[in-house]
Amino acid sequence: MFPNGKQLASKRLQRGIGIPAALFVITLLAILAVAVNSLVGQNADRYQEEVSLSRAFYAAESGAGFALNSIFPPEEFPQYNGTAECAAGPREYEFTVEGLNECTASVSCTTDATVSGVDYFTIKSEASCDGVTRTVQVRTSR
Repeated sequence: MFPNGKQLASKRLQRGIGIPAALFVITLLAILAVAVNSLVGQNADRYQEEVSLSRAFYAAESGAGFALNSIFPPEEFPQYNGTAECAAGPREYEFTVEGLNECTASVSCTTDATVSGVDYFTIKSEASCDGVTRTVQVRTSR
């Protein structure tokens, strides 16, 4: 606008920070998005592992409960009375109920000792769900 053209030249010499600042902010947000995505993925994996650990624990606990029922038959099921035993070989269980489906348990029961007519047993139940294994061991006497 000036007749000597000074304003036009000064506009050419101006250097803005807008584009570099925008690129910096976009890069920073992209790095932040990648980090958050990675954390969410890790948390999802850990959650699935926790679920599998819990399922395996409950499957092992159920297997130990089955063995305890064979040693101490429930009174409300008379068909078990008189069959109390501690089976030496491992018993295999495949669960089909919701929550434990596709889980398996291998349960063994051993008689540790008999002292003054009292039998002492060790029940070991090892269960596997989704590649995760948990073991429950119970000691009892009858």
